[in-house]
Amino acid sequence: YGSLEKEVSEYNKFGLDDPSVKTKAMLQGIRQLHDDFERSIEGTGFVDTSELSKGVRINKIFTERFPYEIFKMEIDEKMLRREIAFAITNIHGVRVGLFTPDLAFDAVVKKQISRLKEPSHKCIELVVQELIDVVRMCTEKISQYPLFKEETERLITSCLRKHEQLSKNQVDVIIGSELAYINKNHEDFIEVANTGSREEGGTRNIVKIE
Repeated sequence: YGSLEKEVSEYNKFGLDDPSVKTKAMLQGIRQLHDDFERSIEGTGFVDTSELSKGVRINKIFTERFPYEIFKMEIDEKMLRREIAFAITNIHGVRVGLFTPDLAFDAVVKKQISRLKEPSHKCIELVVQELIDVVRMCTEKISQYPLFKEETERLITSCLRKHEQLSKNQVDVIIGSELAYINKNHEDFIEVANTGSREEGGTRNIVKIE
């Protein structure tokens, strides 16, 4: 109570147009915005019982939506075998090969890895949109200052969009790294290699050259 009286007495010393009063109000608005934003993401403070918090929604994008987008890719085994067969045939050219060339395998695998870029970018876009919604929700408390509210939203949204592109660039770097080198010595390839050697002859016959 004593601190509140002191704050009121300080305001009584200044007029509404005093720069120090405006500065203090702006700083308080920014601090409130920061606290509200953090609570919305981290889930602390008031617990809403009517809808999911933004933090939960972002979590679900990573744990549910992203895996679903990957699942939607639905690798068509028949089409994949056809692509493998064409790759093997085209690598051999006019020669008749006895073994499956690594280049054919790399071509097919790299194509599948490249397909991860689109759902990864979509995941980033969804998260950024949720964050922008949080910002707009939090700035409602400073709506009595329209210009301040508008400029605050613009600056934060601009920052989020900048980091959205940086995140997409980082995803591209990671995918590019995976495309640059495929570790065929990994134990996951052992069974595939053994199965492929047994079925190689039959797989090659899939391609019908007309």
